[in-house]
Amino acid sequence: MLEEWRAALQHAEEGESKYKTLVRTIAEDIEQGRLAELQRLPSQRQVAHALGISGQTVTNAYQELERLGLLRCEVGRGSHVSKRVTKHITTYILDEDQPAIADLSTATLMRTTEHERCWRALCERMSQEQEQPWLRASRPIAGAQAHREIASAWIGSHGLKVEPGRVMITNGATHALHIALTSITGHGDLVACENLTDHGIIGSAQVVGFSLKGLDTDAYGIKPEDFDDLCCNDRVTALVCTPNLNNPTSSIMPDARRREIAEIAGNHGVFIIEDDVYGPLLGAGSYVPISQYLPDLSFYCTSLTKSVMTSLRVGFLVPPKRAAARAETVLRLTSWMTNPIMSEVAARWLRDGTAEVLTKVQRELIEARQALVSAHLKEYILAQHPRALITWLRVPPYWGMQALVSRLRELGIAVTSSEPFTVPGGKPPQAIRISIGAEYDDEQMKRTLELISGTFASVV
Repeated sequence: MLEEWRAALQHAEEGESKYKTLVRTIAEDIEQGRLAELQRLPSQRQVAHALGISGQTVTNAYQELERLGLLRCEVGRGSHVSKRVTKHITTYILDEDQPAIADLSTATLMRTTEHERCWRALCERMSQEQEQPWLRASRPIAGAQAHREIASAWIGSHGLKVEPGRVMITNGATHALHIALTSITGHGDLVACENLTDHGIIGSAQVVGFSLKGLDTDAYGIKPEDFDDLCCNDRVTALVCTPNLNNPTSSIMPDARRREIAEIAGNHGVFIIEDDVYGPLLGAGSYVPISQYLPDLSFYCTSLTKSVMTSLRVGFLVPPKRAAARAETVLRLTSWMTNPIMSEVAARWLRDGTAEVLTKVQRELIEARQALVSAHLKEYILAQHPRALITWLRVPPYWGMQALVSRLRELGIAVTSSEPFTVPGGKPPQAIRISIGAEYDDEQMKRTLELISGTFASVV
């Protein structure tokens, strides 16, 4: 290893600094697999001595590799190659369009002519306006004041009363969740979540370095007694949960349980990070967010991506006052500011009612698709909701989960196994998730579901 690094320095391109050469060489070793995940690297002192360079040069190189997410450098434990969060994700979720494959692996909304009509009309109006501040906005702010006011009113219609100054505009709910997590957690902290959770939370744990603990759940979400038991026996920093249409189980937490979860968190001083990205599909006022019951310790995260339009990656984060300054700092570091053009689109559609019109269209389409799923896969359904973008299916005992996923892929159907949602240390259930937002007409969707049903029924 050190010999190769020394040779790279000796044959560096003219004008390239030793620091940049070392960063590039180690990065290539990691990307090419010559350095394995979690492998410990030589100490900075050893590298400096072996390569004949200053210790500061090595320190700078290691710090840059850590910033890039390739290393984790910890006092007392040394420097290790980071676990690659997305290494196997394309096994479960397609990361690009593949026309020959029916993509039921990605939870997306359905595209309609109504979406296209609304988009074209808005673009035409915006292009003809003389004053277009969104074209030149580039300031480290948590969102334009007008956008925050509109977002505050919209969030309020979904049960969380909040002043505009507390709302932060983010690049989608994933960004909001990451800001919340990095605002209050660090290496070694313990974060609780559902035993099946969004793979983005698992990825954040691997990047930030906190530990995840999956809590027991039932048809209504997290069991309060399991959460309380964990808080009584461990130092828990935060609870991440999705009370509305959990991904992948579609469970909905009843109001009494939300109050109980909030009370337990308050008693133990545990932050709650509430992912409500699917809540708007249920309709305004359907359920009160947990954050309403514990505003001093709750981060509320939502967006328009899963209710209005998939590509409208505009999210909203409401942090507790005690963590607001830290959250704004993380926002600046991760994106400077949210895309002002898309924020303007979101604000206009929320203000003039277009967002609700498009969400209503989605609700109707989702209900029709879920009825199709019930008609063809009823005996295999583990969990389903008429307004959920996904359905959770039981894998028949004569199929192995990965074998079934692979067989469906051979038939041109992409689905997601339970592995990406299983908290490290947990056992993946024999189940798969299908997403119903694929860009197919009803006949194409019907044929796809019939093929899935036939595959499930065939004995291997």
